[in-house]
Amino acid sequence: MKLEFNMVTEFGEFLADGHLGNQFRNLCIESVWGRVESVTFDFTGVTNLTDSFVHATFGNMAEEHGDEFVAKVKFKGCSPLVRSFLSIAVGEGLRKHRAMHRGC
Repeated sequence: MKLEFNMVTEFGEFLADGHLGNQFRNLCIESVWGRVESVTFDFTGVTNLTDSFVHATFGNMAEEHGDEFVAKVKFKGCSPLVRSFLSIAVGEGLRKHRAMHRGC
């Protein structure tokens, strides 16, 4: 199964609320994570976002799943602003994941 989420449809043009991002991650993604081969997030039309939203949604997912996150998750329609926020959050999540699993 492949999932795709249009982030403007889900949240509007400004993705600001980390609590909503965390809820979305838990209810819509984590609940089916083991059954999906890929998840695409389309950011077309997103004009702004906050680090709390991006970290709650994507940073935590990267921290939880590590290399599996890299293999399954795709981003599209990203403006330079969105790309920079995602890069920071995902990079930090992956760094935490690798630190937790070092030596295992």
